[in-house]
Amino acid sequence: EELMSPGYWVEHVRATVRFADAVAVLDGQDGVRRFLELGPDGVLVTLAQDCVTGEGRVFVPVLRRKGAESGSVVAAVAAVFAGGAAVDWSVFFPGVGRVELPTYAFEHRWYWPRVVGPEPVTGAGGEVDARFWEAVEREDLESLAGELELGEEVVGAVLPALTSWRRQSREQAELDRSRYRVEWQPLTDVSGSATLSGRWLVVEPAGLAEDAWTQAVLDALADRGAVVERFACAAVMDRAQLAEQLAGMASVAGVVSLLALSREVSGDGVPVGVSGSLALVQALGDAGVSAPLWTLTRGAVAVGRSDGAVDVSQGAVWGLGRVAALEASERWGGLVDLPAIIDRRVADRLVAVLAGVGVEDQVAVRASGVFGRRLERVRAGGGGGVWRPRGTVLVTGGTGALGARVARWAVEQGAGHVVLVSRRGLGAPGAVELREELAACGARVSVEACDVSERGAVEVLLAEYAVDAVVHAAGAVVNVPLGQVSVGELAGVWAGKVAGAVHLDAVLGDRVLDAFVVFSSVAGVWGSGGQAGYAAANAALDALVEARRVRGLVGTSVAWGPWAGSGMAAGAGAVEALRRRGLVALDPRWAVRALGQVVAGGDAVVVVADVEWGRFAPAYTSVRPSALLTALPEAHTA
Repeated sequence: EELMSPGYWVEHVRATVRFADAVAVLDGQDGVRRFLELGPDGVLVTLAQDCVTGEGRVFVPVLRRKGAESGSVVAAVAAVFAGGAAVDWSVFFPGVGRVELPTYAFEHRWYWPRVVGPEPVTGAGGEVDARFWEAVEREDLESLAGELELGEEVVGAVLPALTSWRRQSREQAELDRSRYRVEWQPLTDVSGSATLSGRWLVVEPAGLAEDAWTQAVLDALADRGAVVERFACAAVMDRAQLAEQLAGMASVAGVVSLLALSREVSGDGVPVGVSGSLALVQALGDAGVSAPLWTLTRGAVAVGRSDGAVDVSQGAVWGLGRVAALEASERWGGLVDLPAIIDRRVADRLVAVLAGVGVEDQVAVRASGVFGRRLERVRAGGGGGVWRPRGTVLVTGGTGALGARVARWAVEQGAGHVVLVSRRGLGAPGAVELREELAACGARVSVEACDVSERGAVEVLLAEYAVDAVVHAAGAVVNVPLGQVSVGELAGVWAGKVAGAVHLDAVLGDRVLDAFVVFSSVAGVWGSGGQAGYAAANAALDALVEARRVRGLVGTSVAWGPWAGSGMAAGAGAVEALRRRGLVALDPRWAVRALGQVVAGGDAVVVVADVEWGRFAPAYTSVRPSALLTALPEAHTA
C-alpha cells in the first residue's frame, strides 16, 4: 500500500538515496555475502563494492550492456556458483548426469572437451544435399527438375530464389567466420599486496609535474617499494636528445611513461602524446635501456558504459604500443589504463600489474577490478539487419581504389547522390571515368578536390553538401620499422587517416546521420610489425568512433584485414606474404557487400578479417606471449 501512495514516490525523488547505508545494512545481516544486481548493466554492484569492507563478498550483475543476454545470465550463474552459492544444475542441464573426475593427476586420458572444427558432411544425406546445391549453383534446371520430379516450369519459378538464398547463406557464413570485436575480461589473479623494488624511472610530459593525478601515480610506486626517479620531458621531444639524457639510466628496474597524457599538439598536427611516446620507445633503445617500458593512460579505452568517452590521442598510443610489443618485445612492459581517481585499491592494482600478471600487457585498472583485453568472435548472424545508403553519401578517398568500390556499392544500394572527395578531385587517375560510370547508373555524382586534413576545407565542403552518411576511406599504409619511423612519416599517416576523421566529426557536430563509417585496420587492433604509425592512426579512428557513441551519435569503425587488389594490400606479392602469415586477403566485392551488415550490427568497432589462426597465432606469439587471443578457441589451441 505504501508503494502505491503518490507521497512515497515524491519522497523517493526528493530524499537522500542512502545507497551506502542500504548496502551496509544488508552486509551486516548474518550469511549475506553475495550481491546480485537485476538491472541493465553492472552499475550498482560496482558502487556496492565501495560500500563494504569485509572480505569474501561476491558482486554479480545479471545483465551486461554488451553481448547476448543469455551469455550474461550464464556468466552470472557461474559467478554466483563460484562464489559459494548453491545452484540447481539439474534444472540448468536437464537430463544430464554427473561425471566423477579422478582425484589424482591426469594421465593418459583427456577429460575435457577438445576444440575441434565442424565434422565433415558424410553419408548419403550429405552427398544428396551437396549434389542438389551444386545443381542450384550451376542453375541446372533439367537436373533439378528430374531430381525433384517436378516440371521445369515449376523449378524455374523458384530457382532464382534458391540461388539467391544459397549465395546469401554462403556470404553470411563467411562474414560470421570473419567478424570479431574487443571485450574486457575481469582478471581474478591480481594480488593487492604486490611490491616493487629497485629504481623506477617515471617519464613525465611538460606541464604535468604538479598534477595531482601524476603525484598519485608517483606515490603508488614509492609507497610500495620502488625508488622513484622522475624524468621531465620538454614540450617537443627530440629522439637524439632524449637518448643522450637517458644514457645513464640503464640500471633502472622499470620505466613508466606518462607521456600519453600530454595535451600538446605539435606544428605538424600530431598530438605530442603520440609522437613523444614513439620518441621515448626509440630513445630507450638508442640509450641501451632494457628495462620494461610501461605506458600509462587515463581514458584511452572504455571497459564499460560508466567509463565515458575515450581520448583519441591516448587511444592512438595504445595502437603504437601494440606494435612496440612486437618489434621491441624484450624491453616492452605493456599498456595500463587508469581511472580519473587513483585511490588505495587502484594503486594496489597498478603496482600488481607492473609487478607482473602472467602475460597480460593490455590492461585496464578500475575501482571495480582489473580487466584484460581480449579478441572475441561476434555472435553469428549479427541480428542487426543491413544498412542501405540513401540520400547523399560523402566518401573520402572517393577516387581511390577503396573509395571507388564503396561509391559503386552505395549507388547500387540506393544512394541518390555520392560526393567523392580526394586531394586531386577530378585530376586523380580514373576520376572522370568513375563519375561517368556512376552517373550512368542514375546517381548524381559530385567529385571534389578537398584536403580533409585541413579543417577549413572541411567546413567549406560540408557547408555546400547536406550529407546523410559519411564513409571515411582515405589514408595510406606506411611500412617502416619502429626504430626508423621519422616524425614526418608519422605526421603523414596522421594527416591522411586521423585528421580528416576528426575534422569531419567536429564540423558535423551533432548532425543526425544514417551512418558515420571509418575504415580502420587490424594493425590498430593487434599491431603489425613495421606499421607503428599506421597502427596508431587506426587505433585513433577506433577511439574517435567510440567517443561519438558516448555522445549518442552513430559511428562504426571497421578494422579491416587486408584487401586483395588495389588498396590495403595491393600487389600479388604482398597478398602472398600475408597469406603465409595467416592473413587471407579479402575479396573487395565481398567486403563492400558485408559493409552494410557490419554497420547495422550495432558494434562501435568491428574487426573484419579472414584469419587462419593455425598459422597466425603461433607466428604472432613467437617473440612474445599474448593474452589477447586466448578467448578465441582455435587461436588458443594453435
